[in-house]
Amino acid sequence: MQKIDTSFLTELKASGRLPSPTGVALTILELTRNPQTSTEDLAEVLKGDPALAGQVLKYANSAGMGSRTEITSLNDALVRLGMSMVRQLCLGFSVLSSARSGPCPRFDYQRYWARSLATAVSCQILSRRISSVSPDEGFTCGLLGHIGSLALASVYPDEYSRILAAWNSGDNAQLHDLEENALSINHHRVTAAIFGDWGLPDIYQQATLNQDDLAWIHAGVTDHLDQRSRKLANLLNIADIAAEICLEDGPDRHRSVLDFMNIGQQLQIPEDEWMALYDSVMEEWVRMGNVLDILTSNVPAMENLVRRARTYDKPLDDSRRSPTAESEPEATGGSPGGFGLEILLATDSLVDQRMLDKKLTGSGHHVTIAADGNKALELALTTNPQLILTDWMMPGMDGLELCRTLRQSELAGRCHILVMTSNDSQQDLEAGFEAGIDDYLVKPLNHRILAAKLRSASRVIGLQIQSEQDKKDIERHLKTTGRQKRELEKMYEQVQRLALEDQLTQLPNRRAGLARLEEVWAESSRGDKAMLVMIMDIDKFKNVNDTYGHDAGDVVLRSTAAVMRNTMREYDVVCRFGGEEFLVICPGADIEVAKSLGDRIRTAVENNHIATPAFDGNITISIGVSVRGEEHEQPQAMIKEADEALYAAKEAGRNMVCIA
Repeated sequence: MQKIDTSFLTELKASGRLPSPTGVALTILELTRNPQTSTEDLAEVLKGDPALAGQVLKYANSAGMGSRTEITSLNDALVRLGMSMVRQLCLGFSVLSSARSGPCPRFDYQRYWARSLATAVSCQILSRRISSVSPDEGFTCGLLGHIGSLALASVYPDEYSRILAAWNSGDNAQLHDLEENALSINHHRVTAAIFGDWGLPDIYQQATLNQDDLAWIHAGVTDHLDQRSRKLANLLNIADIAAEICLEDGPDRHRSVLDFMNIGQQLQIPEDEWMALYDSVMEEWVRMGNVLDILTSNVPAMENLVRRARTYDKPLDDSRRSPTAESEPEATGGSPGGFGLEILLATDSLVDQRMLDKKLTGSGHHVTIAADGNKALELALTTNPQLILTDWMMPGMDGLELCRTLRQSELAGRCHILVMTSNDSQQDLEAGFEAGIDDYLVKPLNHRILAAKLRSASRVIGLQIQSEQDKKDIERHLKTTGRQKRELEKMYEQVQRLALEDQLTQLPNRRAGLARLEEVWAESSRGDKAMLVMIMDIDKFKNVNDTYGHDAGDVVLRSTAAVMRNTMREYDVVCRFGGEEFLVICPGADIEVAKSLGDRIRTAVENNHIATPAFDGNITISIGVSVRGEEHEQPQAMIKEADEALYAAKEAGRNMVCIA
């Protein structure tokens, strides 16, 4: 039996970012170590986390448990599962709830959990036919069997991103080498150490260290493992291949299907029985995905998969794709991890309908089409799309009116809206953003730009989904201990901050800026205090994007935003207002401040040298200023006046400050 080195675990735990169970799960872990603990004691603790209790109850009624009668009592569920299994399930489910997203850019968290669940249910169902390991042990070890990858991505996000980029979905041995070279550790060793730290059985640790070993298929068992550890390691290996079939497509899936069928043959299991087992795995994967709120996909019956794989007439690549690494982005805008968006396409152009439907569907998105604005509104309110791609000009109701109407709806008001337009004039785009659009595309469409904006929208939508989940988790856990409550409140603040922050520049976004403007206006009105607003626009920014590319444009925006932020007074607020426009709010500032501060910002931006691989130089900005006066009845009047002053600065030659 292998001796497991855990010396590195102290450093990982000291980071504070190691995936870990919730407080309720840790309490259960401690209670189950005491032989005097009863199922009633466990049930009482579990009631403190209704979501976790619900997941345990649903697991007790799962197909993999072989339940014949429905269990409705938590006590009955604990009796059926046993204390050991309850401890393991609570660990797995609580880690899942707290680690659905994270800081590592190239680690696909959504795909990781989808694959982990596929591995878990594969272990659970296949163990009844091919292993003496209990289905419960198989499920827990399968769900957490790659938690070392999640841990390394959480503790070393930048380093692990570079590892995944260098690996580019090669084989597991290559990934281990890259991990060892960069971090002096690999994810299987981390998994084993975490299992030991949580007090899970030793066979879990031994099995996860040896789950990539394929020698048993061909040469039998002649290694150092005891029989139970070897059987669990073998089960993990088979389940990992089964999970690949769930997540992969095309030639990658064909290879996994043939590997899976070859294992059944080696085990001397009749082919039809082996295929039926896999179909049971797929049904349970989808069912448990709904239980645990993990996205799954529909997988064809194994009989069909086998037929396709055996008739595929091209060489198969022997490398295995990653459960965690994002695929390189394609021009079609396919979403990483194989999970598409629910898109409502609104256009009266039959050509655009056919072309966009084909491209979006081919990229893994689900598309619903509306031929006019009224139909689009009806579908948006009934189908709840995640993203709406709409023409500006349409019969019945144009794209902007559609957007305004939807933004007033609680049901569909938060969906991401992209507008397609042939006119990208400043006035029209301002009207679009005022109506509530999130972004725009200039026609004729550049499909690489469309793909990039879909990927960006997908990230935003993912954050929104996670934000909603976080809020639910926070509300559910606010009854826990004082320490947990403080941690949850901090998490809630982070979620709120993300909702009010522009992800590119790290400045407050338009929504946050307008909210702050209302506050400063109210303070100014109460105390008869001065205030001013500035609208700042990067000169000829469109030329930067068109000439040097959007990556260079993003660098220009980030760098300019940083200069603006560092030049402001401590109590001034600068936010990204839309595109290359920025809003500055200055409480207590009069016309003299407007002159000095405006010119100081303009000069600082002009002197800021920006160097990118594509663009190397300086940019300028134009600034329009509005100082509050008796003629201003509301803050929006100041924004309008500052915008008019900005236009005057542009007309006068740019790179100047104009005070209304």
